[in-house]
Amino acid sequence: MMERMEWLAKHLLYEYDLFLHQIEERGKDTWRVDTNQGAFLLRRMYEHPVQLYFVASWLHYLYDRGIRSIIPFCVTKYGEPYVFVSGDRYALNLWIEEAEPIRSVPGWEARVLREVGRIHKVSQQAGERWRGYAPVSLEQVKRRWEDSINRMTVVAEAAGGAGRSMEFARTVRGSVEQISLFTDRAMRGLAEVAVKLEGKELARALCHGRLYRRNVIVGTGRKLYLTHFEHANFDVPIRDLAIFFRRYAPYYEWNIQKGQEWLAEYEAERPLTLEERQLLSCYLLFPERLMQLVWSHIRDSEEQREEHARRRTKTWQKHLRLLPKMHRFAFSVIQK
Repeated sequence: MMERMEWLAKHLLYEYDLFLHQIEERGKDTWRVDTNQGAFLLRRMYEHPVQLYFVASWLHYLYDRGIRSIIPFCVTKYGEPYVFVSGDRYALNLWIEEAEPIRSVPGWEARVLREVGRIHKVSQQAGERWRGYAPVSLEQVKRRWEDSINRMTVVAEAAGGAGRSMEFARTVRGSVEQISLFTDRAMRGLAEVAVKLEGKELARALCHGRLYRRNVIVGTGRKLYLTHFEHANFDVPIRDLAIFFRRYAPYYEWNIQKGQEWLAEYEAERPLTLEERQLLSCYLLFPERLMQLVWSHIRDSEEQREEHARRRTKTWQKHLRLLPKMHRFAFSVIQK
């Protein structure tokens, strides 16, 4: 397998006028290639060519305007951001050696959000039209939330059976009423924002879409790099903020002071409007982490449900306990 990949890499690198010295697999569809011009990251890409061109052009645009926390695609000698060979697409980036794990860097969350603020500000000012994945409308958010609520109801109603696989379903059934208080508030808030925005649009910017710790590299001197922009699109900036807060605020038990510090770093680069704050508050009110657990349970086989029941139940109980704190955190976002 590696012999074939080595042959393929030599063919790919020729398109960049590079010569392969060594290749090393670093994960699924990911290789480090050492060449006559240094080390690079080679990846097999599954996105549509339109999306890859969209992302590649944006990363070069941002880099040219001084944002060094991103890693642009290398361009072939023919000016292309990827190479198509043997039915697959491959892209090349400069290799960034990880100096230490991201979690060991104090205040890494605030630093990431400051960089995200810069990216949002510069891309918003560019005023580019969307050419990649479609922006998410408030109507789509509403429908997705309704689907999540319906799935939770289905799981709760099926909780009468016996066996460990039903342990999680019984836990869901016992908390539906409490969770509904939060989903109802989130739905009402979303409707209010939609009314206020009728006839006008929220500002849009380049959104990463997957702001997770695994997509941040700590380089030399603790410099942070944001990676894996393949699913980026031109959307409302609140999308990135909501993803980030949902993922990492629970680690601090939705501490309001911590959240204000994070937002302050983001707003040092790009201040939020009142409508954006209201929308972010709505997004954070909706118990997304709990709904993700429900969806995982539904997709699992009976055997997998039994295997994950205890861990999933424990995670559910943890986030259920945090709901009141999440509620206060979400409303604090509206206060500047």
